[in-house]
Amino acid sequence: MQPKQQIGLIGAIAIGLASMLGAGVFVVFHTAYAITPTGYYWALGLAALVAVLNSWSVYSLARQVERPGGIYAYSRIYLNDTFSFASGFAFVFGKIGSIAAIALAFNTYLLPQYRFWPAAIAIAALTLINILGIQRTAGVATVLAVTTSAYFAFIAVSGLATTAPMLVLPAPNAVPTPLQILSAAAIFFFAFAGYARVATLGNEVRDAKRNIPRAIVIALGLVMVLYGLLAYVMVKFLSLNLLTADAPFTMLGERLIPGGAAVAAPLTISVAVVASLGSMLALLAGVSRTAASMGEDRELPKFFQLRNSHGSPWLAEVIIAAGAIGLVAVGDLSWVIGFSSFSVLFYYSIGHISVLRQTPNERVAPVGVAVIGFLLCWALALTVPGPAVPVSLGILAVALLVRFFVKRARA
Repeated sequence: MQPKQQIGLIGAIAIGLASMLGAGVFVVFHTAYAITPTGYYWALGLAALVAVLNSWSVYSLARQVERPGGIYAYSRIYLNDTFSFASGFAFVFGKIGSIAAIALAFNTYLLPQYRFWPAAIAIAALTLINILGIQRTAGVATVLAVTTSAYFAFIAVSGLATTAPMLVLPAPNAVPTPLQILSAAAIFFFAFAGYARVATLGNEVRDAKRNIPRAIVIALGLVMVLYGLLAYVMVKFLSLNLLTADAPFTMLGERLIPGGAAVAAPLTISVAVVASLGSMLALLAGVSRTAASMGEDRELPKFFQLRNSHGSPWLAEVIIAAGAIGLVAVGDLSWVIGFSSFSVLFYYSIGHISVLRQTPNERVAPVGVAVIGFLLCWALALTVPGPAVPVSLGILAVALLVRFFVKRARA
């Protein structure tokens, strides 16, 4: 069954915002600052630059292709099925990791004494919403995105308008190394990844070639401004406390939200939970549709393409949710973030190569954007903290090898 074109520009923007304003933003500021206090702003700026270059290339591709699947679908047209499989596999693998990471953060804020069940139940409930149709996904994503954006905007504006106490700042002579900046930027990128999630919905967006690029630009622009303000306010009010604050927004809220700790803690927890749910909802929608497109092309088993009467790839949704729940049971938050960032940066690097294969009449992104974007994606990917680089490359190599033998057996 073909998917129905059910959402417009506002719904597409909401899914993009919900994807970015998820639990990632609640953990990346502390983690990146711990890597390099003096290179903190440089790292955020570099992550934003990579996001802009990536979105520019996706914009160029989305204007020409409306099929669901994002870069998986684009690279199948402009490159070949091997590149397409590699990008699709990396996206699905990395985003299952993202769902697991956000679910772990959800647990940490809501019920830290329980490691597994709250996150598993949340993933299952959100999967059911997606199975009932993308229109419901967009509606829920809109509510979650508005709630989260309002909280962050209040924190940012209050922080700019309020006088900060005298705090100890990082030593000005502590010059950050390029490796530290790249590594911190890879962490920050986790909070940006999601701006092109709407591209994976393809023709489930009305007037996809027009609305998908516009939604990407608007959602990314709003989030870039918001992250920049939040980064400044955090350093202004927390300074070196940001090194040790596992929940920096709670500490920040105690200084900026009327009522102090008694109000700030429950409010921050509530918003973190809402943000987590919104991000997981959008992730599940995007990943399942990429998997469905891969099923249609026999790059994954054909049953991934099965759709219900609402046009949702219901079996892909269930399988991806099961994988995320499995990772929640065994995963470590910082390492799972590393796996997600590496896989997504690899995915976008193939998008840049695809742009280089567009004709001059098709290409919106300049050649330099694609070249620089490709190089920066790999610069960040290779400096991701933890074991993500060797393990992810190993898993991708095994997947490509299995695919080679399966195709050879079919021939």
